[in-house]
Amino acid sequence: MSGNATATRVHLSDDELVARAKSELPYNARAFEIIVRRYEPKVLEACVRYLGSDQDAEEVSQDVFLRVFHGLKRFEGRATFRTWLYRIVRNECATRYRKRKRTAERQDVVRHHLLTESPRSTPAPRIDEGWTGPVGVVLKRLSEQDREILILRHIGALEFQEIAEALEIGLSATKMRLYRAEERFQAAYETVRSKDE
Repeated sequence: MSGNATATRVHLSDDELVARAKSELPYNARAFEIIVRRYEPKVLEACVRYLGSDQDAEEVSQDVFLRVFHGLKRFEGRATFRTWLYRIVRNECATRYRKRKRTAERQDVVRHHLLTESPRSTPAPRIDEGWTGPVGVVLKRLSEQDREILILRHIGALEFQEIAEALEIGLSATKMRLYRAEERFQAAYETVRSKDE
């Protein structure tokens, strides 16, 4: 493919790229690759913010694009592509988060048992959550519901209607949930910053 043809495809809208990708896949992935290049940085950032672990975020972002690859033929366009994509991001991150939480809980049970049975044993270190800096600390403290709506709005840069569709709630409920999440984030952020000073 010539450089001009590639440049032209890069400047296509999401709708145009999705239509091309649907017609090309699975034998030709050029349009799909442009979609990945367009959204991969934002998806990865959203996964990092949601999960707090670079390694988990890398794996989950790959899972997201695998789901997009396999599900694109069934994408009907009732929501925007971006809304559909971030719904997948949200679901994949939530699944990984729950799985990691269950693993950590099992490790805590084992650690407690080891400490009770053998006081001289060294406790295993906790799983590194990867949250660094005040923003990461605050995000870790927020509820999963608050964290996901802040990520969709401020990292995914979704509009209110897109967030409502991704979360499958009403528009007014979306605005209220975001407003409250931002208030809680601000209060927690100020507390964390004041402790650092």
